[in-house]
Amino acid sequence: MSDFLSNFNKSNYDETKEKKLREDLNKEGSTDSSLNKVSDEKTSEQPTRMGPVNVTDPKVDSSSFSPDTEQAANDQTRRSQPEDETEIDPTYHKKRKQKFLIIGIGTFVALCMLYFGYFQMTHVALPEFSGKDLAEVRTWATENKVKLKVEQTYSKQVEANKVISQTVKKGKKIKKGAELTVEASIGADPEEKLKLPDFMTMKKAEVEKWIKDNKADNISLIDEYSDTLEKGKAVRFEIVNKDVTKENYKRKDKANMYYSKGKETFEKNISVPDFTKKMKTEVESWAKTNEIKVTYEEASSADVPAESIISQSIAKDQKVAKKDSLTVTVSLGKGYIVPNFADYTQEEAGTAVEGLTVQAKSVFTNNVAYGQLVSQSVEAGTQLTSKDDLKVKVYYSAGQPYLKDLRGNTVEGDLQKYFYDEFQSKGANIQYTVRYVDSAQPKGTVVGMSAYNLYVPLDYTVTLDISLGNLDGGSDPIPKKDSENETDSKEMP
Repeated sequence: MSDFLSNFNKSNYDETKEKKLREDLNKEGSTDSSLNKVSDEKTSEQPTRMGPVNVTDPKVDSSSFSPDTEQAANDQTRRSQPEDETEIDPTYHKKRKQKFLIIGIGTFVALCMLYFGYFQMTHVALPEFSGKDLAEVRTWATENKVKLKVEQTYSKQVEANKVISQTVKKGKKIKKGAELTVEASIGADPEEKLKLPDFMTMKKAEVEKWIKDNKADNISLIDEYSDTLEKGKAVRFEIVNKDVTKENYKRKDKANMYYSKGKETFEKNISVPDFTKKMKTEVESWAKTNEIKVTYEEASSADVPAESIISQSIAKDQKVAKKDSLTVTVSLGKGYIVPNFADYTQEEAGTAVEGLTVQAKSVFTNNVAYGQLVSQSVEAGTQLTSKDDLKVKVYYSAGQPYLKDLRGNTVEGDLQKYFYDEFQSKGANIQYTVRYVDSAQPKGTVVGMSAYNLYVPLDYTVTLDISLGNLDGGSDPIPKKDSENETDSKEMP
């Protein structure tokens, strides 16, 4: 015990205390300044402390210490140690609390930031869609991964394909992948009946306002040129469907309201080419391209081929405007002047004019001498061209019809041809009738005539006797009538 007490002096105590403090401060992360502070405190406190009793001190009689005294000294030494430790650093516990508080606050802030970031990544704020195009809303929904549900409804106040309302208000957050419902307009009800005003008495601006107010978008305002109405005047109102009237007109029905733009005027900036001797088709193509009104006149020409241009009303290189008029003369080719065929005989008429086809024919007449011109189908002096019929019919007089004696030398079978060739083809309506008589002449032979060898009128009928050939006696001569009958047969009735 004495050895223990002898080793336990003030110096050893101080070193042990300082070593313990250093270990504690190293564990707690203390700075060198804290250690220095402890050292300073230790130094300042040394004069006031009472060190342990050294039992080996020669001034002290070790025999005077009893076991109880030694125990008391040791107890005093042990009590002095904790008192020295609690006085090492008064701010130690405060700093420890501050440290844990800072760690707690930092952890809370980090968790808040993580949650805020996650919320921001998975949610999106809604803008105001009311009044915007539905296509714009669809684009936004696609970009932000939001399911869009569109409920369509008729509306006169909101234009078609515009948003009327939305289920989630502006500024609120919606989770990505969630469904957003918007109400969109499909325009005014097309089946609604509209009471049409009298557009013809309204100004154009008034009609436009009425159309806008009533959403009557199927009524079109059309401006057109008019040579009779001044600009801005109402021209006409037309409903496209003829079965629809003003009384049963609906918003879906199409109609047109026409207004005058006044008379159309154009700048004279189109140069007229030289069309002389060019084909008519070239003029037609040029006129169509430049919207020129062309009037075509026709004339014969010995120098300009048919369907080519002889002349034009506007000279070459002059300027015209759209809708202007141009007159051109188109060649019909060489012209043929019809002569007076009275100057030609029937035989000469056929070759009177080269290029013309002349049909000369004889006809019976009552008052025109034989061989004289009776008529011609085209008047003398007329000019015929390629577009005309170049055939001319000419009629010459054959005099009066003369009825020859057909008895004994004509049979019944030849009568039709004879009367057509001799009379009917030449304009005389000479007809015949037959009666069959007993005769020894061959059967079918003409044995009698009511008139023969005389001039007859243009309208005349003769009676012919035809032999039955039923009598014997050979070839009997043609019976002769009595002188009275014979005289009558030679005179015209």
